[in-house]
Amino acid sequence: MSKTKTNTIPIYKLYGERDAVTQANTRDGYGLDPAGTSGPQPITEPEFLHIESIPERSRLHDLHIKPHRHTNLFQLLYITRGQAEITFDDQHLSMEAGQLITVPPGTVHGFKFSDDIDGWVISLTDHHLQEILAPAPKLLARLDQAVCVDTRSTSEETNGPADFLISQLAREYYSHNTGRLFALRHILGLLLLGIGRTAPQDHSARLSRQEQKTEKFRKFQTLVETFYKQHKSLEFYAREIGITTTQLNRISKDIYGMTASEVVQNRLMLEAKRTLIYTDIAIQQIADELGFRDAGYFSRFFAKKAGFSPAQFRVERR
Repeated sequence: MSKTKTNTIPIYKLYGERDAVTQANTRDGYGLDPAGTSGPQPITEPEFLHIESIPERSRLHDLHIKPHRHTNLFQLLYITRGQAEITFDDQHLSMEAGQLITVPPGTVHGFKFSDDIDGWVISLTDHHLQEILAPAPKLLARLDQAVCVDTRSTSEETNGPADFLISQLAREYYSHNTGRLFALRHILGLLLLGIGRTAPQDHSARLSRQEQKTEKFRKFQTLVETFYKQHKSLEFYAREIGITTTQLNRISKDIYGMTASEVVQNRLMLEAKRTLIYTDIAIQQIADELGFRDAGYFSRFFAKKAGFSPAQFRVERR
């Protein structure tokens, strides 16, 4: 797949929309546009999610949404007709009618749709995702990774419960019914529950049953997302959470299968790979932006984790 070379990875409010102050000022407090751009308009009350058809915005971009990311939005893409080619960081996959995929916050993703595409894009703030699934921390953990689900019945080519719930969600979203937000929250909760149950139960999703431990790890993840470029010590993270470094490592291993240091290093590597794939930024500048003291140190770090240099990785992925 050919890529347009840039100096930054775009950050969008909704897919296809730049994250600009002027846009943010026209939206509600969560950065979501309750009205969309066309079609039926939902009532203008505070929203915690946004729903629109895939053609509604993608046709404004010739059915091709270039690689971008959202800083605090969880998205769900559901196809009812046509096909889509999807880029996820350094991976590529195809989707067809009856399939849905989740997009965790921060994931670099892009779409190329067929001319007959139809379906829905559901955008939910990460804060509300965590709030809705707080009673089910294992499900929340499974949605920290991209999940692709076939919603069709296994016995026949008919759509299953997810299709019904998404249809109900869209119908409720554009209604003026009493208790609309209450209904949206609960329909969405059932939908996310079904997706989370379908997600692969690999090691990264096997959380401790102790919700306090889960809460501490998610707090650690939030801190890493904020400070990973500053190369903070484990003592800093542990102190902010209110635990010892030993406890932090134990929690990280139990929940994520790796040490706390590896969590931070993997976040640095993910950002480095994204930048190498989707931009033309010089390796020296990437090193600077990721907080390394020089390009040589960054290259050694990258090569140790990836098995080859940043320059080689860039050539191989393009």
